[in-house]
Amino acid sequence: MIKKSNFHSIPSQAKRLDERHTDNSFEVAICGMKIAVEPGVYQTSEDSELMAESVEITKNQNFLEIGCGTGVVSISVAKRAANGIGVDINEKAVANARRNAEAQKIDNLQFFVSDVFEKVTGNFDVIICNPPYTKHDAKDNIERMFWDPENEMKQTFFKEVGGYLKMRGKIYFGWADFADIDTNLPFKLAEKHGYILVNTFKKPHKNDFHFYVLEFTRKPA
Repeated sequence: MIKKSNFHSIPSQAKRLDERHTDNSFEVAICGMKIAVEPGVYQTSEDSELMAESVEITKNQNFLEIGCGTGVVSISVAKRAANGIGVDINEKAVANARRNAEAQKIDNLQFFVSDVFEKVTGNFDVIICNPPYTKHDAKDNIERMFWDPENEMKQTFFKEVGGYLKMRGKIYFGWADFADIDTNLPFKLAEKHGYILVNTFKKPHKNDFHFYVLEFTRKPA
């Protein structure tokens, strides 16, 4: 279980969304790479870095990332994996991720548009998801980078992930301890759908909250 911080996320997220609705493109240095962040795409941050660092995978394993954004996590993980897929509901994010993968000369990775698992086929050793943390109305797919109306995306993820996860597969789920979210929601959803927590990774932020990566596997039979 995760204790809430005193940080309220919605004002900060609203400001960042205003910035992403502009035409500004820029580069960030992250995970040992220069990653382009294009207009309308989630700005890669410490949560992406923590996710990339936390995922354990081997050269004979494949992976799926739900909500790929700029592609930085998938690109980083693909360097250690057999192959991977990154999907996002946001067409702009998918185009951005493809260009970043090409710039990094990554050829074992596909990106395409999908609303969670809607367009996904196959089974995976590792499934990664850094969801929009905050339950809040969203008027378009850009706002869904930060806001998840009625926690629908997170509920869909845990309900459907078992159809795509190999029997001994691992789930890496991003989270935070914001004051205005249910910090224990992932644990409730995991328990409901038959998964157990096996590891927790944590990274502090300068605004006095923490990012988390929660590693889940199927409950033993």
